[in-house]
Amino acid sequence: MTGPEILTITGAAAALAVTPGPETILTIRLSSLRRKAGLVYALGTATGTVIWMVLALTGVSALLTVYPAAVQVLKIGGGLYLCLLGILAGRQALRLRRELKATEATDGPTTNVSPAPSTGSDSADGPVSEIAQVMESTSWGHLRSFVSYRRGIISSLSNPKVGLFFLAILPTLVPASPTGTDYTVLVALILGVLLSYQLILACLASLAASAMAHRSADFFIEAASTVILLIIGIAVIAIPI
Repeated sequence: MTGPEILTITGAAAALAVTPGPETILTIRLSSLRRKAGLVYALGTATGTVIWMVLALTGVSALLTVYPAAVQVLKIGGGLYLCLLGILAGRQALRLRRELKATEATDGPTTNVSPAPSTGSDSADGPVSEIAQVMESTSWGHLRSFVSYRRGIISSLSNPKVGLFFLAILPTLVPASPTGTDYTVLVALILGVLLSYQLILACLASLAASAMAHRSADFFIEAASTVILLIIGIAVIAIPI
């Protein structure tokens, strides 16, 4: 594989990485609650990306063009899944809102103060928002590693645009008469770029949330996630590919 081919692959992967989508929103949302949740979610999306690449390189994903109904099923399923995540975020936003009102009624209108370092907001897992410390329980199961990882895989595999991207672009990036090393470099480059972007995004979102760690910030993050995920979910279902 030549230098220009490597640059082309890296550029295509970077273009896919920085394109806003549900994975970006979910990475920011989970990382703002607990850094580890966002990092594990990023690993889940990377796993889904590897699966898409394997399907594209083996020709299995070509079934999406042969059977349009498969694309529709994937579209509807992916859109409904994003809507479900939006509804769950909305429920948590309402819960936070009720807690904020209860706090104001008890203590009076006060300015939210970030937790002191002694509360453990900077744990081994990275900065943790106040609400994540208080509410990390069964109802906040999305903070658990396995659930975050699984959510990353599902959100990646249920996004038909990612599959069609690899179906259309990946074959053009494979050099003539490719060897096993060429395939390995191709997958490693794309995965490295996508995963690096997601991990950096997760860390930045976690640091930003830690800098303004109070429940009102958590509420606005959940409320914004609700609106964005519902809009993206409905758009995935309604807009033809």
